Amino acid sequence: MKKSHIKLTAAMREEITQRALKGEKQGLLAIEFGVSRAYVSLLKQQALIPAKRAIAANWKLKLSVEEEEQLRDLFATSSPAKQKLDPPSDNWSLDLGKQLAIRLFGKPASLRVITNLISPFLPKPKPYEFKRPEPPKPHHISQLSPELARDPEFVAYYLSPQSAKLAQREYELAVADYDARFATPEELAEIASRAQKQ
Repeated sequence: MKKSHIKLTAAMREEITQRALKGEKQGLLAIEFGVSRAYVSLLKQQALIPAKRAIAANWKLKLSVEEEEQLRDLFATSSPAKQKLDPPSDNWSLDLGKQLAIRLFGKPASLRVITNLISPFLPKPKPYEFKRPEPPKPHHISQLSPELARDPEFVAYYLSPQSAKLAQREYELAVADYDARFATPEELAEIASRAQKQ
């Protein structure tokens, strides 16, 4: 059955909110006022977090040029820890930048604006370093999850010489791939030196 949408007055919304906060069933309130249960839940959540109401009211407001400049200056000269943002950090992030804009101006700056302002002050990510694969450890039943450890056929296979050979072969393939694509000149020299000794 499709619900008919009723335009609620401010007093009706306040009544729904107060009754929901007192623990009345949201489904029953929704039926009584002709709204969805989700709407009742939204009203309750907005009341629990007053800042949400303020943010929602200012959602369409953009940061002024002066406000953007003030934010940029703070990103350049301060840190989240100095601004007492949560979680405390020495480095800026997009989330912390948005948090600062809301605290200073009561406006949730758009992600695009925050990205433009904060990008020069974000820590540069370190390039990912591939590490040489480690040799396989001898298989032991304690390495298995409880479900697999209860399966006698799988345990027999896992502890078999065939499984150990397969793990060793996978390791050798992984090392060969690493050496071909990621090994440093020092590692390649060490590999050549070992090969000559053999």
